[in-house]
Amino acid sequence: MVTHDSEEDTQPIIREAMVYEILGAHPRIAEWLSRGRSDFVDIKYYPRGDLASYSQRNTITAELQSKWFQQILEAVVASHSHGVIHSDLALRQFFVDDALNVRLGDFNSSQCPGHPALGYEKASHCLPRDYDLPNTEASDVFALGSTLYELVAGHAPYSELAGPRSDDPDVIKAQIRRQHVVDREIESRYRNQVFPDVSGLFGGGIILGCWRGEFQNAKEALDRYVDGL
Repeated sequence: MVTHDSEEDTQPIIREAMVYEILGAHPRIAEWLSRGRSDFVDIKYYPRGDLASYSQRNTITAELQSKWFQQILEAVVASHSHGVIHSDLALRQFFVDDALNVRLGDFNSSQCPGHPALGYEKASHCLPRDYDLPNTEASDVFALGSTLYELVAGHAPYSELAGPRSDDPDVIKAQIRRQHVVDREIESRYRNQVFPDVSGLFGGGIILGCWRGEFQNAKEALDRYVDGL
């Protein structure tokens, strides 16, 4: 449970509660335990953690990867069917439940009918656009492509631009200082339709289709995936 005092701080909490109320109960959405309250959000605890961390700690079978690929698509389709644009899709936003199914959460930046988004994605997942305009299904679908890429590649798109992972505090500080340079480079590549190589990756055609805008919505991407099974 998270509580805040100032109006600025409570806005994301109120937004998240609003979105969970809109979405209702769904097997691909994190379970909201504080239904009926708008001043705080209490989500069911998922001891396996988020999908990004879980995938780093465990060996993922091809069967499980395929299931999660589809379930990530299903989660976004479910959100969009209610007019909810997540606005910060990434692998870390999906929880792994006890049955090893994934559930989408962290809607505190989301856009919903009548309420503009409170944020947008990190550069590796962000469709270059006019950020003063509302987020759209297209921006979510682009981020969906990057999320699926994370799942099958084991890292975020263009993560190599930040340099190798390190526990050295000085290296970490240097990487943080130059993150804005990395972000600009990623945005430039995306604007020029230059994407990470997906040849040989599971679901690569779906991922590239999300990045290239070949799908009008997430449902089209899900249908393409299911048809290919």
